[in-house]
Amino acid sequence: MSKVTQVNEIEVNSKEQFAATMRQIARKNDLNLIDAITSYCEDNEIQMEDVLPLLDRNLKEEIRVAAIEGRYIRGVKQPSTLF
Repeated sequence: MSKVTQVNEIEVNSKEQFAATMRQIARKNDLNLIDAITSYCEDNEIQMEDVLPLLDRNLKEEIRVAAIEGRYIRGVKQPSTLF
């Protein structure tokens, strides 16, 4: 039996399920992960702080990369690509 985690009104079976849902929203709506999570929170009237416990390590890294690429973080240069 899988454990259900509830953070306020959010009910998910795992951090992985939440990450998969956020990636699906991002793909479906052509959004980056930051915008997908923001949209999800707004649509469900959830505070952004309430989803923090649901972010796994990989999702946090993808958000960091999206923030750098979107220039949401000042003082951090966008990594150059080899190709």
